[in-house]
Amino acid sequence: MPVLSAERREQILEICRSLVAIPSLSGDEEKVIEVTAQWMRDLGYDTVNIDDCGNLVGMLYGDEGPTVIYDSHVDTVAPGDLAAWRYDPYGGVVADGRLYGRGTVDMKGALAASLAGLAFAKRDGKLRGTALVSASVGEEIIEGLAFSRVIKAHRPDLVVICESTGLKLNTAGRGRAEVTVQTFGRSAHASTPHLGINAMRHMATLINALGEIPAPEDARLGKGILEPTEIISSPYPSVSVLPYQCRARYDRRLLVGETEADVLGPIQAVIDRLAAADPTFKAEATIDIGEFHCYTGLTLAGQKFQPAWRFADEDAWVQAVRRALVQAGQPAEIGQYRFCTNGSYTASNGITTVGYGPGSEEHAHITDEYVALDQLYGAAEGYYMMGSMAR
Repeated sequence: MPVLSAERREQILEICRSLVAIPSLSGDEEKVIEVTAQWMRDLGYDTVNIDDCGNLVGMLYGDEGPTVIYDSHVDTVAPGDLAAWRYDPYGGVVADGRLYGRGTVDMKGALAASLAGLAFAKRDGKLRGTALVSASVGEEIIEGLAFSRVIKAHRPDLVVICESTGLKLNTAGRGRAEVTVQTFGRSAHASTPHLGINAMRHMATLINALGEIPAPEDARLGKGILEPTEIISSPYPSVSVLPYQCRARYDRRLLVGETEADVLGPIQAVIDRLAAADPTFKAEATIDIGEFHCYTGLTLAGQKFQPAWRFADEDAWVQAVRRALVQAGQPAEIGQYRFCTNGSYTASNGITTVGYGPGSEEHAHITDEYVALDQLYGAAEGYYMMGSMAR
């Protein structure tokens, strides 16, 4: 049952294009927050507030009912090689039924759809309870770190993470840990390597050995992947000097219930085995601590360990959202996130969390990123119907 007129669809597209036109790397979201706040005022939001680390929250008050937070982060990754893009990543080009640009699917499309869809629900007298639309910052740096400020300031009954689901209802998501492994050696001139210990060679041995660790697996969430993403040696740059230290960063995708010990234990076992076989081998592994420098001047710090999560299909809020999506004429098929979202924070703090948004998660961070217009408008209809739900 479509609830969006052609005029309303045009406004959603206009909102989305205006947001995509603004570069908003992590820590540089101020302009897009300002534009989003103005759209909230134009759409008739009851209150519009920006917190100390730059998150924007617009509130809509309806009849008696639940408090629901709809979250979309506004920071994006960089577009990369501009020559590789078919369309200007900030041009907001519409072609072939798609809107192209950096952030269209991750996740300014979802923000535009939720902003407008919920405002339309209130305008039509359909809104129950309090709908809070969150435009959060810094998610690409550490999921949940800045968004936690929004949750602590409000007491939601339900959190809807608006990351892409292809209009499915996601009730689970993988978590993420960043792990740093370091190997240690002793410097020497590169012409006399026998006088030193090359930490880079030890790192190569360690990376190969870590690649043999069997990945844990979950029927819904897939494998707990351990993948190297960065490597650097010290000294750097180096001319004719054996590195005395080498550092590699790993991305570890987490499954439900996994702890720090579950992540570091198998890595440490490999380190211990290699050290037992070679007295010169020395290494360590740690979970990273990250910092996010907000555009407001505030600095946040937190451990880069965001747990996986899952809620039962029978959960009362899951069922309420499914009913709303069916009313919107959508199949309300249950799905799950393969990547990590701000939902790791809310779910791990006992708040029922679901995911629902336009587009495919596989299109996040890619060259020629896009969101299909039927997904954009479909999401707005879904949010509209969610605005009228009760558990």
